Amino acid sequence: MGRSKTYEREALVDRAVELFRSHGFASTSASMLEERLGVNRSSIYAEFGSKQELFDAALERYRETVVDQRFAPLAEPGAGIEAIMAVFDFYGAAGDGPVSGRGCLLCNTAIELGPDDPTGTRAVPRYLDRISSAFKSALDDAVRKGEIRDSVDTTLEAQFLTATVLGIFVMLRAATAPTAVSAAAAAATHHVASLKP
Repeated sequence: MGRSKTYEREALVDRAVELFRSHGFASTSASMLEERLGVNRSSIYAEFGSKQELFDAALERYRETVVDQRFAPLAEPGAGIEAIMAVFDFYGAAGDGPVSGRGCLLCNTAIELGPDDPTGTRAVPRYLDRISSAFKSALDDAVRKGEIRDSVDTTLEAQFLTATVLGIFVMLRAATAPTAVSAAAAAATHHVASLKP
């Protein structure tokens, strides 16, 4: 009879999220995983198959628990510009918080791996599409509510806001001075306000 597991898969993935977020994929060694996850290498491989598969599980978990949570309000009916400004207010205040020096796991992955996607999961393109579509949904709602001008191209604006928030994520990863992070976020909210009729 085999030994029963002394760990929960979800707990391992949560710990892996934090490790990969801080160190990236390439710089996270098997020994680091053993130490942080609190299980031996054979258990990690038995549960996930490979470091890559653990990383994929971590990306998915991060998307569900962080990205979806933060950007879902933008896609709610009637979200409008207040929801957009709330996103930038939140990240603008993050420069002196726990994400400073760590940034966003999926943004960090986009920078580290570029267009490479060894598993074919398309995690980074799906992440970018998720953010852009959330911004577009809120912008479309803002047009319908009369909060911004009818002439605004919501597709282009959504892409611009996506690029802006990704830039803030890079600043957070680089532990940029909190005043610079908050200034970037304030410029974004000022831009959104300039779209009003």
